Amino acid sequence: MDESDDRTHRHPAVIAVLIGLALALASLVLGLSVRREVPALDRDLHLAAADLGPAFTHAATVISFVLSPGLATIAVASLALRALLSRDGLVLRAAVLLAVSWSTVLARYGYERVRPIEYPKWAYPSGHVTAVTAVAFTGVVLVVRLARRHLRHAVALAATAVALTAASRVVLEMHWFTDTAGAVLAVVGTGLVTAHVLRLLPPPPAGAAATAAGRRVET
Repeated sequence: MDESDDRTHRHPAVIAVLIGLALALASLVLGLSVRREVPALDRDLHLAAADLGPAFTHAATVISFVLSPGLATIAVASLALRALLSRDGLVLRAAVLLAVSWSTVLARYGYERVRPIEYPKWAYPSGHVTAVTAVAFTGVVLVVRLARRHLRHAVALAATAVALTAASRVVLEMHWFTDTAGAVLAVVGTGLVTAHVLRLLPPPPAGAAATAAGRRVET
């Protein structure tokens, strides 16, 4: 086993951080590329959403009401209160992770992208999608730490919530599609790096560590 493989086994979190940095950079590049010009994909999806009819608009309104920045506010407050009452360091770090990931929405003041319709707030990244993705990402991290056997279901639920939120914002003509994509990239990217800093990323499985140690002995 060579030295690079050994590092991969001993430091899987490094890979997560590199992925996080790449995603955050992708969000930055995307934001800079669409801030002044609307891509054809955004225009096409915007026109398609406008033709869906009142039933889709009503459903999107309900989704945007339930899956909203209010959800992130409740989640942060709940985690912070739980951490304060129980003095649980893990919960406190989760609250910080959620808050930092959610704060990526502030980047909109740098991009200053105009929305599809007249609205007093900038478009990129989507505030709703940023908030819901931050909650979903934090939830998945906690499941990995506390109940890994439910990880598959947690990821499916998180992805569904994010996808529904993104679709609802496009259907309601509040955002371009790239506003929602950029939000997901920024939150997950920032979240991975922040989770590493807060030591929330799980260590490698014991079996993988033992295998790596055995291979070092063999070599």
